[in-house]
Amino acid sequence: MSKTLAMNFLNESGKKVAIRVSNVKDGITEAEVTAAMDVILAKNLFTSTGGDLKVKDSAELIDKTSTEFTVK
Repeated sequence: MSKTLAMNFLNESGKKVAIRVSNVKDGITEAEVTAAMDVILAKNLFTSTGGDLKVKDSAELIDKTSTEFTVK
């Protein structure tokens, strides 16, 4: 089972930009995600083709399970 955190921001052009983090720890909280997104914005850590990230838009924790089949 793999967990990925998708954090979505709006850049200077108003376009949505996603930052994805793989292998997120179990039990991550909404407060921790909000704080991480605040730090990303405050420290201007990322930029995009539409300019700097300016506003938090949304976030989601994606939990993927896969099953491998032997078909040979």
